[in-house]
Amino acid sequence: MAPTSTTNPKPTPTPKLGKFKSSSLDHEIYTANRRSTIVTAASDWKALRSPLNGTRSVHVGSAGGAAVAGAGAIPGHMTRAASTSSLASSTRTMTNYQEHKMEIINQGKCLCGQYIRARLRRAGVLNRKVTQRLRNILEPSSHIVYEVLPALNSMSEELERMHPRVYTNVSRQLSRAPFGELEDSDMAPMLLNLVAKDLFRSSITWGKIISIFSVCGGFAIDCVRQGHYDYLQTLVEGLAEIIEDDLVYWLIDNGGWLGLQQHIRPHGGKFTFLGWLTVFVSVSAGAYVCKRIGCSLYSLLF
Repeated sequence: MAPTSTTNPKPTPTPKLGKFKSSSLDHEIYTANRRSTIVTAASDWKALRSPLNGTRSVHVGSAGGAAVAGAGAIPGHMTRAASTSSLASSTRTMTNYQEHKMEIINQGKCLCGQYIRARLRRAGVLNRKVTQRLRNILEPSSHIVYEVLPALNSMSEELERMHPRVYTNVSRQLSRAPFGELEDSDMAPMLLNLVAKDLFRSSITWGKIISIFSVCGGFAIDCVRQGHYDYLQTLVEGLAEIIEDDLVYWLIDNGGWLGLQQHIRPHGGKFTFLGWLTVFVSVSAGAYVCKRIGCSLYSLLF
């Protein structure tokens, strides 16, 4: 009797845990919407396959069943066309959404570069080398950037005036290096990212977005004063990553970058009855005063 060889089953490898990626509330909302889109696509695919399965089961029967299958083939083709058009429209919508997302990220990157140049000019550290470096970084700006930039500059300047200690010497406040020295090009974007994660942890507002731009401008001033002109490019790219990771979905839901301009300078409402009454009284009083002055001058002259 041959000895039976007992083979020990190999232990199943423990599944590796995926790297956890921290995401904001807006990213979770986008993930939920993406799941609903996938579920809709799956239901459309099931609806596409059901007429084909029904036709195949009828075809197995007799010749009468084949005739019924031939008669039922037309609705199957119609369902297939409807499902295909639904999937195509869903794909088109997702493509347009991704293009709009990348457009907002690129606009934010250009807006950051233009804001850094304005901030350096206000600080008096904008020289020829910095201008040349920024010119190589900046891409052609759209009309949206030029429309939003004045509002961003005015609000950030107001923040700097209200809290001068917060937005100046930023590297000394956040870096552990002596005298706030930025040792490499990745240090300022890393610190800026940490500030953004803490700032946008609870909520996202236009005021916080302006604040992170002001912190980025403070880092840019420190880079120039320390002679690290090449750090400006990584700083702009760091803010672009913050926009992509934490802000882009909120920006899409709030009108893009033009929403900042509308938030700061809201459109005036229509005149109410009290407003029209005030205008009428003001015009009447002005006309009466002008008439009395004219009569007085006429009596004095003639």
